[in-house]
Amino acid sequence: MKNKILNAKKVFVYSSVHVWNDTRVYYKEIETLLQAGYQVEQMAVETMQPLEPRQNLTQHLFEKGHRLKRFTRWYSIYKAIRKSDAMYYHFHDPELLLLLPILRKNKGVFIYDMHENFPKALETKAWIPKILRQPLAKIIKGVEQRCLKRCDSVIFAETSYKKDYPTITQQKKDILNYPMYQAPFDVAKGKEQTLLYVGGIEENRGLWIMLETLKSLRESGHNDLKLKLIGPISNTDNEKIDRFTTKHAMTNSVARLGRIPNGEINGHMATATIGLCLLKPIPNYMESMATKMFEYMSAELPMIVSDFPMWSELMQETKSGYSVDPLNTMAVKDAVELLLLNKERRQEMGTNGRAHYEKTYNWTAEGEKLLALYETTNREVLNESPVYQSAF
Repeated sequence: MKNKILNAKKVFVYSSVHVWNDTRVYYKEIETLLQAGYQVEQMAVETMQPLEPRQNLTQHLFEKGHRLKRFTRWYSIYKAIRKSDAMYYHFHDPELLLLLPILRKNKGVFIYDMHENFPKALETKAWIPKILRQPLAKIIKGVEQRCLKRCDSVIFAETSYKKDYPTITQQKKDILNYPMYQAPFDVAKGKEQTLLYVGGIEENRGLWIMLETLKSLRESGHNDLKLKLIGPISNTDNEKIDRFTTKHAMTNSVARLGRIPNGEINGHMATATIGLCLLKPIPNYMESMATKMFEYMSAELPMIVSDFPMWSELMQETKSGYSVDPLNTMAVKDAVELLLLNKERRQEMGTNGRAHYEKTYNWTAEGEKLLALYETTNREVLNESPVYQSAF
């Protein structure tokens, strides 16, 4: 066999679940790597948005499909990594930990980017029968812990994850999901008042809380108030929304924009009145900082968020919005109405949020931490094994 030389300035970024233009994966991490002079090869899921040709970036896309198609994607990933000469292999899905025993033969640097506390998230997944959730979560956690030992580095997207992974001895780093830095928005608030939500849209993420709040506010005299939802919605939920809005004469008051490019989202945030982040009190949500809160700050958009301890503390620190019990419809309605009726307070909260975004809550420092992790991990691995290795 001929020896293979791994390219220390090349990164293979892969996911069997995330779309290619996932904000964290593409716009933050890949963009940071490209700007730092790395070559990047990406495998991810296609979207309706066309690819953006970039120098030093090669992309391979999977067709959208059923969950079971993930198994064929794993095999495609395996074959691609066997052929790759990248030094780094940066992956984003817990299920891909299962490939590590055979991929470790490549002897590159494997970095797992943990987007969520997966075992804990399983305890609330609606598609899993309740009686099976905790036992399954326990089994998955055990498997995950064993697979994690084969990683060279682990990235935590939330500071809260570390307490559930005390056995990880290799390099680990908090690289938080703050939004990319951007110049102040050209804020152009119109006369029409709009509530805005950006992110995945479903029941646990506050879909029906927002719709009921809009209904209640309209009944209180806010007849021109609109709700704008930006993000993916399932066909089932879309049908339910149709029935709800028709029943309550709100068809023209709820706009569903689906998944749209980041640049377009900025325009909607700039013209919105209040940002909403009313996730239900599910353990995995309560211990995570929703990125949309920092995105609202960047747009000088005051917000109403769930009263999770971490979120309430953020609102107290930044004075950029109110935290309320998301399950208390009246409390949510009152908090929103308080801001709708007080333009000066909205402006003050928006200004406060932007100031904290500028100082702390943007991606700049996180990108530097990402590059430092690559450099440190590379040095550690090279001390243990040579760059030259057998080809497959």
